[in-house]
Amino acid sequence: MRSFIRVVNKISEVSGSLLMWFAWILTLIIMWEIIARTFFNHPTVWAHELGGMVFGALSILSGAYTLRYKGHVNMDLLYMNRTPRAKAIMDLITFPFFLVFGVTILWLGWEFAWRSVKIFEISQSDWAPPLWPIKLTIPLGALLLLLQGIANLLNDILIIKTGKGETY
Repeated sequence: MRSFIRVVNKISEVSGSLLMWFAWILTLIIMWEIIARTFFNHPTVWAHELGGMVFGALSILSGAYTLRYKGHVNMDLLYMNRTPRAKAIMDLITFPFFLVFGVTILWLGWEFAWRSVKIFEISQSDWAPPLWPIKLTIPLGALLLLLQGIANLLNDILIIKTGKGETY
């Protein structure tokens, strides 16, 4: 069980380390567009659309990394001043809601992405980039999120049973 938690945590860690570069890429795209539009009166066709794609991928794929470090929204009023065991029990109680959410996103995201892959969907803009690769990030992000959620669940079970889980 601990080895599964460590492997999933490592996957989330590596994906988070790669995704941090997406923010820089997005910044460069936006800066390029601002400079081209403002100083040269020559806006690009691709910057807005590519920026949206990079931001979308960053948003959906970073969910597992954020969950690994408990960065998602909690009811801090009920959660903040609790012991690790009490927090683990609360996480255990709320896990079914997370599971329904994650499975729904994975299932619907896969159907959405697969329809796009089957027709090799492209954008209707003048630039016309392929859309199917970016749509595949939805089920991939959901899968990563579910794996991290299961790892967190197993860690919570360890905390409840032994008082000590894998460190964050």
